[in-house]
Amino acid sequence: MIRRKNYFIKKRFQLSFLYRFVILLLLEAVFIAGLLMYISSDTLTTGYHDSILTIENTPNFFLVPTILIILIVGLGIGIAGMIVFIFLSHRIAGPLYRFEQDLKEVSAGDLTKRINLRKTDQLMEIKESINMLIGLLDERIRRIKKHLLELEELVSKKDDPESVARIRKIIELLKEDIDKFRITSGPNE
Repeated sequence: MIRRKNYFIKKRFQLSFLYRFVILLLLEAVFIAGLLMYISSDTLTTGYHDSILTIENTPNFFLVPTILIILIVGLGIGIAGMIVFIFLSHRIAGPLYRFEQDLKEVSAGDLTKRINLRKTDQLMEIKESINMLIGLLDERIRRIKKHLLELEELVSKKDDPESVARIRKIIELLKEDIDKFRITSGPNE
């Protein structure tokens, strides 16, 4: 099994999601603090400060401890969340990178190429669909090449009536294979 050491495969994609995660975490912390202060705005809290009993408005009494707790917990959860996120996003970014690399080879004409992912990666259904597409293209192109080779051989025997009939049959087979493809423009368009 191949283990990657670089967890930023598609850096822009992963950092974009990481940035959004941090923003969401900060918004959540601000929302919780604001909600706590709003809910407790009409209450008083008593407490001892340096052995002196104090009675204070609850938001004022808990403002500093609330900010400290939110910062400490937010930082801890943020760091843990970012680490988990980097590993999870790698399960998506890695396959996307693999798709890009392998499809470049396919577009260069290598129809023997198949996409392979790790068992723990995401996007397996897309991988299967792409591999099926490449396999179908490979099979159709193989048939077209076979028919063309046969045509070449028969053209050399064009004086034989059986060869002419066979040429017509192969042309029909080629048309059937080629007509399975929809293209942007054709000879009659």
